Amino acid sequence: MRHMLVLAATAVVGAAVVGTAAADRAYHTERLELSGVGGAQGGGMVVNTHPNGPNVYAHEIYTLRHAVPGTYQVSLNLFTTSLSCTGPSAALPTATLTTNPSGNGRADVKFTPADVGALRGMTFSISWTVAGPATYVTDCTVVTLD
Repeated sequence: MRHMLVLAATAVVGAAVVGTAAADRAYHTERLELSGVGGAQGGGMVVNTHPNGPNVYAHEIYTLRHAVPGTYQVSLNLFTTSLSCTGPSAALPTATLTTNPSGNGRADVKFTPADVGALRGMTFSISWTVAGPATYVTDCTVVTLD
């Protein structure tokens, strides 16, 4: 019985260590609300994860719920000289999101290590804009890329 408890404890600790080793130590998964601009109905969410793997460095998931139906362009707004989403920025188109007639839709994009190469080691601010028949935006957030 004691042997079984030791094996179970070892398995739990081992699983915890593997999960920790695979996580991004500089930036943890973040969920940001997409809010309608100018009274646009509905909203949504951006989920930003950084697995930092050899094939997928970052993965972003975009959802709209009960939004104005249609096709949208998702853009990542990058502020490399600011931690408050102010000043010069670059809008990087990342995905196209199409909703159903109820205004629900989902899209995602995966970035490779090469995609973010020059930004690695930097801390900067970002936000997202989802623009189409209506516009939805997130609040500003700070990202550190390791």
